[in-house]
Amino acid sequence: MSIFNALKMFSDSSVKVTCPKCSYVTEQSSQKLRKNITLICPKCGHYFLPEEE
Repeated sequence: MSIFNALKMFSDSSVKVTCPKCSYVTEQSSQKLRKNITLICPKCGHYFLPEEE
C-alpha cells in the first residue's frame, strides 16, 4: 500500500448530515460535502446542498 492510498483511506470518512426538510439524519461521504454535491434525503427525497444546513 502506498502512502497515497493510506491517506485516501483516512480521508474517506463519513459525516452525519441532517435533512433541512424532515430532520432525518444520514451518513454521507465527506468527499461529497467537500465537492458541494447535491444530496438527496433517503427518507423524504428532498434535494439539498450541504451548505443549506
